[in-house]
Amino acid sequence: MDWRLNISKDRRSLERADGTPWFWLGDTAWALFIHLNRDEVKRYFADRQAKGFTVIQAVALMGYNVDFNQPNVYGHRPLLDNDPTRPDTRGDENFWTHADYIVDTAAEHGLYIGLLPTWGYHIGGNHETPIRFTMDSGCAYAEWISRRYAKRPNIIWINGGDVRGNERDPEDRAIWNAMGAIYKRNCPDHLVTFHPRGNSSSALCFHGEEWLDFNMIQSSHARLGLRNDLMIETDCQRPCAKPVLDGEPRYEAHPVGRLPQRGFFTDYDVRQAAYWSLFAGSFGHTYGHVNLWRFNVPGKVRTKERFEMMDLYWIDLLDSPGAWQMKAVRDLMLSRPHAGRGAAQSLLRAPGEGERTQRATRGDGYVFAYSPYGDPIELDVPWQDFDAWWYDPRTGAARPEEASGTSFTPPGHPYRGNDWVLVVDEGARHYPPPGQISRAQ
Repeated sequence: MDWRLNISKDRRSLERADGTPWFWLGDTAWALFIHLNRDEVKRYFADRQAKGFTVIQAVALMGYNVDFNQPNVYGHRPLLDNDPTRPDTRGDENFWTHADYIVDTAAEHGLYIGLLPTWGYHIGGNHETPIRFTMDSGCAYAEWISRRYAKRPNIIWINGGDVRGNERDPEDRAIWNAMGAIYKRNCPDHLVTFHPRGNSSSALCFHGEEWLDFNMIQSSHARLGLRNDLMIETDCQRPCAKPVLDGEPRYEAHPVGRLPQRGFFTDYDVRQAAYWSLFAGSFGHTYGHVNLWRFNVPGKVRTKERFEMMDLYWIDLLDSPGAWQMKAVRDLMLSRPHAGRGAAQSLLRAPGEGERTQRATRGDGYVFAYSPYGDPIELDVPWQDFDAWWYDPRTGAARPEEASGTSFTPPGHPYRGNDWVLVVDEGARHYPPPGQISRAQ
């Protein structure tokens, strides 16, 4: 298998080395290297492969909600004496041989590892941490880990980790720049990006850097209906375009604004974030469940932060509604040609506002339009002869729509959670029903 990924000619998406489409469907598994044993790793990857995920985002040196240099499930620590210049590779079995196993097992399941070498708090965070990287220690660690995994073809490097770049601290920014350049120099066949803090984008500090192959936003978990589509739109309109995606949107079951009294995000919120960002121009999307990335086990305190559902076993959360619905997202996006697809808000006559904002995207002979509440869609259809479908984002089922005008009314009555995708195809294309990806691939 050729794992190489390239930037598309229009610089809006990623594709395989042979030019075929590739869709980033990520899962946040930040604590993967710490909490799972080898049998659990295989079970987790098999599940994510079956659901259509393509990238697993995980952190080598965690330090968020767990102690820095915390041992993995086998009792092995990544560093000697908390020193990032001294990875502990003693013995035949150590933290890094287990990390090797995880990366290699991901490849066996057709999965990339979106690898954060360190959580960002150890360089540019505002949280207390027992170690802060310097330029020398950061570069030494980046050299070591990039050389270790240079020949693993299924690595995508994710610099940063929930921090600014840092536009406020030139010294921190210089460290991130130096580390990013090392990943790209030592691993020229691997893509490199940056995971920023909430409500921010890698583009704010690094858009013009040669090591940054694509931008990543973190729209965050701050509030209901947070307009991540506007963040994507902003990055798509930057000069010298680079692909962009939301690498950390609102997690399923996460308390809104981190305050349980404000309620919890549901699978609807997960869907809304995905379709808004994709139809605004992102090339993929990342899903997350607040108690899956922690790999929660009842009775075991694995993180310092406590929310509801902590009594649930992470294996039971694999089949959360939002995770299944991400497969429907991927199937829809791959059921039509990806080349040239872009935002098409001008086709919507009444896009609405706030949480009810509709988004449209147009590709080669098709238009997708998303209605978050199931409000009617007023669409200027580009073709006189067309076929229309309603695509159910909860199930991935498609039903033909008998319509000849420009007004399309989704099934059911408008309410929060009755979201639908309208698919309009140019009649001469004879595309298969939305969600059937065999022809497109």
